[in-house]
Amino acid sequence: MMKNNKGLSTVVTTLIIVLLVLAAIGLIWGPIKSLLSNSTSSLDQTKCFNLNIGVTKASLVNTTTDQYLITIKRSDTGSGVESAGAKLIFYNDTQSSSTIDFSDDVTGGGMFTSPQVYTAEVNGTVTNATKIEVIPYYIDENTGNKQVCSTSAEFNL
Repeated sequence: MMKNNKGLSTVVTTLIIVLLVLAAIGLIWGPIKSLLSNSTSSLDQTKCFNLNIGVTKASLVNTTTDQYLITIKRSDTGSGVESAGAKLIFYNDTQSSSTIDFSDDVTGGGMFTSPQVYTAEVNGTVTNATKIEVIPYYIDENTGNKQVCSTSAEFNL
């Protein structure tokens, strides 16, 4: 008596094809997932285009300690950003300061809502600064992390 094994080979072939398709999906999903997560962070950066934070007034108040009286204003509308902050960098002809977080270091965590004006004394750590660079950032609603914008504004003293 002979056994009929034709049905068994069809099942094995179908099983191999299903496994190959699943392996292909797994190999393709890795790069696609990476591409999608990178494009999401790029989309978040579009919030920076409408985020308008800048220095409106600045003056040196103490030459010994390099204290500057800085007024910063947020005047954007429609940016979709609830809370924003500003990082400052002071420049003179030969050097620049480290980045100073105006919102955390100076105002004790006071974030800007729009429209709002803050005035505070800042230790610029640079003698006779000629320029201040303002780099806005916002708090990501999903993660709660700071997202620093790639755009900046300058104010000449």
